Amino acid sequence: MKILPGPASKELGERIAKLLKLPLLDLNSKYFSDGETYLQIVGDVLNEEIAIVQTTAPPQEKRLMEILLLASTLKEMGASKVIAIVPYLCYARSDRRRKDGEVVSHEITMNLFYNSGIDTLITINAHNSEIFLETAPNMEKFDLNIIPFLAKEIKKYKDKEWLIIGPDSGSIKDIELTSRILNLPYITLEKYRDPDTHKISIKDAEIDCKDKDVLLLDDIISSGGTAIDAIKLILKNKPSSLIFFCIHNLASEEVINEIKGLGVNEIISSNTVERDDIETIDIANSITDLLEEKYL
Repeated sequence: MKILPGPASKELGERIAKLLKLPLLDLNSKYFSDGETYLQIVGDVLNEEIAIVQTTAPPQEKRLMEILLLASTLKEMGASKVIAIVPYLCYARSDRRRKDGEVVSHEITMNLFYNSGIDTLITINAHNSEIFLETAPNMEKFDLNIIPFLAKEIKKYKDKEWLIIGPDSGSIKDIELTSRILNLPYITLEKYRDPDTHKISIKDAEIDCKDKDVLLLDDIISSGGTAIDAIKLILKNKPSSLIFFCIHNLASEEVINEIKGLGVNEIISSNTVERDDIETIDIANSITDLLEEKYL
């Protein structure tokens, strides 16, 4: 097996190759003035298993297209198997039709992966694991749940008697799992999604977190609306400290700065999306464990 880091996950791809002692393929890439991407795979791939490492965090369409172009070219060059390691999977939240005429983007995206020549798709904490695993049934798929790994990593160097808070009941499985691993109490907030505007808001409530250390845990942050509402509600109830942790951090720098300005003590995420403005926990070991178990 050889590792091909995509433009959006260069550091993670190189880390995976180093941990597994696998050869790296070089990738020449650049962006033309019209926004199109130039890609050139450098190295021998004939009869080789190749693992592309590329997140599809914003800009989603560009990152997705880069994977499709790379996978198709690898098959054209004679690769025996193409594995796509996509730490954050775009369009996974659009997994069902709620209104007439809505595009089910998740199913279309999964079919694009398969039709580009990808044999195996590996992602991290997909929005809905069950739907993810059922879609594009002819393509091998793995959805890695890294909550156990992340919980243990947090405990290693930030061990506190936290009250774990989830932003809504939809996150209950992750919250319960984290609670069991850390042997800590938890509560969940209640949110409402407007069916037309898709705007999400947190319902006001009294929270028993006064003078407690709080760990707010969410699977994803993008616009930041839900997280900011939850943070404001928690801070109104006067905790002694508040850490915000999420698996996939898609938020803009402006949103991160707004959260910091509210008085959050720390923002942490995994490196499914590579960024340098917050603390991140490296998930390379979780991916290498799966690759070793299945392919090496």
